[in-house]
Amino acid sequence: MGFIDKFLSKKNRTPDNSSENQILEVPENWNFYMCQIDGQPASYFLNLALAEVAPIPERSTLIWVEIQMNHSREDGLSSNEEFDHLNDIEDQIIPALSNQYPILYVGRLTHNHLRTFYFYSQNGIDVEHSIHQIMQMYPDYSYRFSKESDSNWSTYFNDMYPDKDIMQTISNRAVIENLQKHGDSLEIARPVEHWLFFKTDIDRVNFSKIIPSLGFEIIQQNQVTESEDFPYQLQISRTDYVNQESIDTCTIELCRLAQQFNAEYDGWETQIISN
Repeated sequence: MGFIDKFLSKKNRTPDNSSENQILEVPENWNFYMCQIDGQPASYFLNLALAEVAPIPERSTLIWVEIQMNHSREDGLSSNEEFDHLNDIEDQIIPALSNQYPILYVGRLTHNHLRTFYFYSQNGIDVEHSIHQIMQMYPDYSYRFSKESDSNWSTYFNDMYPDKDIMQTISNRAVIENLQKHGDSLEIARPVEHWLFFKTDIDRVNFSKIIPSLGFEIIQQNQVTESEDFPYQLQISRTDYVNQESIDTCTIELCRLAQQFNAEYDGWETQIISN
């Protein structure tokens, strides 16, 4: 039995208290990833599935609430000591804004000793009083509130949304977690199969000439009618470890190589090996 790194999104209804009293339906796929910002570690937690529907015209104003952490780690990330306090603040701010106003919570950033929450709202919404009331419950924390017009959702797409390499590591992590849930210790190398799709058969042939030098063997080649843009399928395999570092290195290499041949990397699969 194998696992392929596919994400499933679901439609959730977010309260919309606008004058039209409409229900705003948005997909959800919450996940997190680590990165570097200005040479310092950063952690994003965001709804990846919003990329399917954004920008949303009814939510064109960016609102962010920036909280100064009091007991952050030396590297600027949150600490276990402050975990419960930050969760309490988050559990107050997010529903207070998204349930009472036509506002959509999109994610948060932890970086440089700050925890920042990001929302997109309807134009003309004033939430400063609500935020102030909440933060009065936490007098030991200083905070900053701001908003700006962002009809293109540039902050979400340019600053928050992961690039292709990071997205692949997120996808890999989901498969690894599934393996571990089924008793796999990840300690044993095993055959790992990968799928790629090409625009032309020539690209697939040229790609196939290169991969044996990287230790891959071709399992099968097909032409799929379901895809008009990438109809030429290639399945390859190599024995690898499937811990996060190993599979990230392998899949990112394949993703970048696929781009050189106008192809799309479409995930990996392996068997569960339980000790």
